[in-house]
Amino acid sequence: MLWYYMYPSTEGVTDLPFYIVSIGLHELQPRIERPDGYDYDQFFYNCTGSGWLEINDHKYELPECSAFFIPAKKPHCYYPDGNVWDIRWMVPGGNSLTPLYHKYNLENGGVFTLHDESELDRILNQIRMELIKHPKTGNVLAAGSVYPFIIEFIYQPMLYNSTEFNNTPYEQQMRTLQEYIKIHCVHPVSISDLCKVLAVSPQHVCRILKKTLGIHPTEYINQVRIELACSMLLYSNLSIKEIGEKCGFQNTSYFCKNLNNLNT
Repeated sequence: MLWYYMYPSTEGVTDLPFYIVSIGLHELQPRIERPDGYDYDQFFYNCTGSGWLEINDHKYELPECSAFFIPAKKPHCYYPDGNVWDIRWMVPGGNSLTPLYHKYNLENGGVFTLHDESELDRILNQIRMELIKHPKTGNVLAAGSVYPFIIEFIYQPMLYNSTEFNNTPYEQQMRTLQEYIKIHCVHPVSISDLCKVLAVSPQHVCRILKKTLGIHPTEYINQVRIELACSMLLYSNLSIKEIGEKCGFQNTSYFCKNLNNLNT
């Protein structure tokens, strides 16, 4: 059985935008019950086995290759569906978490389909190596990996969140479109593609975006691409042209125009 827990020192880092409270891995995750919740937000994902999450008076199935986010102070319980359930986790702290969760509608938690765990594994391992190599300063060095981990996490397709039962039909359809756009934004995405996802007309797609976000579909697609690009600008050595292409912008000038609009 493979497992590890790491709780690095948080001395001198609690005023940072992001830092690490704990990380870990358990191949045979046992039942965990927290009737009073946990003091920090928790990000979990798994690749083998399945389980269940109970939170906000609802019970959510966690199929193989899924991820789930539990906000701080939320009473919850999670447990395996069988003997094997490998769980990996990252518990962050920092004063920039709340606005980030608000931006991506994560305040109430969520369950995601794990589209690709390789990048999450890479970032988690990078955090672990920094903490092992630098026992005293590792948290400062590892702090830079918290944001890309969370962004990679939330860009997995969301299965459901704890507020979905109160969503209007437009909001439910918007959630489906958001999942599709997050996955496919690095490729050309047209209104026609969005119509096929919902089997509706172009007018209805535009109405969904207008009712829920107040913008045109193309504008939202560009927003998703720019958010991805901003993360790459911070955490990669690629050129502006290369980042634009990787984020779905085939025209560098148009990419730069959208970046400039973000700052105006």
